[in-house]
Amino acid sequence: MTSVIQTQLALMVQQLEKLLSQPVPEKRLVRIELPFPAIHLQGFLAAQDGCEKAFWRDREGDHAIAALGYSWSETLSCRQDLACAFASAHKILSHLPAHRSSHCLCYLSFADDEASIWPAFGYGRVILPLLELVQTRKGTVLGVNLRSDNTLEYHGSIRKALEIIAALNYCQQLPEADFTFQLAGYQPDANVWNQLVDKARQAFASGVLDKVVLSRETCLKLEGHLSPFSLLYAWQQANPHSYQFLFQGQGQTFFGCSPERLVKRLENIISTEALAGTIVRGQNLLEDAQLESLLMSDGKNIHENRLVLDDICHRLQPFCQSLEADRSHSIVKLRHIQHLRYQIRGVLNHDVSDQQLLDVLHPTPAVGGAPREDAFSFIAANEPYARGLYAGVCGIVGVQKSDFSVAIRSARLADNALMLYSGAGIVKDSVADEEWSELGNKIATVLDILDRQQTGDIAVLSGQAGQRVDSDHDYAALSSRTC
Repeated sequence: MTSVIQTQLALMVQQLEKLLSQPVPEKRLVRIELPFPAIHLQGFLAAQDGCEKAFWRDREGDHAIAALGYSWSETLSCRQDLACAFASAHKILSHLPAHRSSHCLCYLSFADDEASIWPAFGYGRVILPLLELVQTRKGTVLGVNLRSDNTLEYHGSIRKALEIIAALNYCQQLPEADFTFQLAGYQPDANVWNQLVDKARQAFASGVLDKVVLSRETCLKLEGHLSPFSLLYAWQQANPHSYQFLFQGQGQTFFGCSPERLVKRLENIISTEALAGTIVRGQNLLEDAQLESLLMSDGKNIHENRLVLDDICHRLQPFCQSLEADRSHSIVKLRHIQHLRYQIRGVLNHDVSDQQLLDVLHPTPAVGGAPREDAFSFIAANEPYARGLYAGVCGIVGVQKSDFSVAIRSARLADNALMLYSGAGIVKDSVADEEWSELGNKIATVLDILDRQQTGDIAVLSGQAGQRVDSDHDYAALSSRTC
């Protein structure tokens, strides 16, 4: 395998060196592609040093991108910057032949007010990888994207690509776990959470809100080295029908394994979903089926899901020639929890842009609330921490296809701490203690992985029914766990 990799990289080096002696092309983007053997993308990325890295994989497992270095990127300071950044991305990508399927990666925060943004990442970023490995059903491709606006930039991007290739480590082995962790605290803690739920119920009673999604940051103190690539891979093995994403910013890493699609566009066909309403998995098949039946008929959860569905359809209708949703809700099963879901499909009007779709959809009531602006105001005024990229957007943007996930089931690694994020939709019938337990259930998969890594038993994790989690009891034991 290593010899095949070396051969293809040597061919890429030859092509890049040849370009240095040729005139700068008129097109703004030159892409070189070579077939590449199938490799472990997360392991390969984990082995590399000295360049910016990013990773994205779609929910179906049809498309994955591992990026090393950036050919072009644009950092966003607020939502208003998105239109210009996406227009630039589309313009750059439009210079490629139709059969070349290159994409820009992107991430956006939940909100763009200064108090909500993580400084290491800003509001968002749109990225064209310099060197990338792209895996699809057709195989794996090694691609290099070269900007060619001027001679200096063009030759500089070629030399940077050559430097990355020269420094590559061919290892595909994920790093072994070598850390310990313990609970450092919550934001908000249980007492403040109860107060927030009470305050939300007052807003429901006065008619200000119909729903608000409140969230929690769980901070784990680390000693040793935790690889986000190893954790991300195990996370996906536990919840296989999920998006994967990983982005770096100023010494921090944001990554996650999200089950929720914001919107996917193929030409002018879009698909999205209303994913809201949660219950735990059962400890066996019979109990799991009973819990599923309970969720399917539970008035509180159905109401919460319907608010999301109605809002999404209302917002998308003006942009679509046709729009339809499932006649009834279905179930999405993850390792520790299951959700209600309505799937939504539509045909876009002519010239509707990706930026317009994100403007009307992000954030949905599944992560914000309803009415939208009132829920945002409530969250901004009451949540005691900055959500940053949590409940934001991670995805790819392209000419033919764009695909965006909601950045839930996510984590942030910073120095010697791992922050885990979870949220719960609060409606008039919500009970604070039950919603607090739901926050724990939504990060139970990650805690399970961290616990199992000490035994090397990660391979047994899969999407089958898992145990319910009593979060208070679970975290009381964290200080004694070693990974």
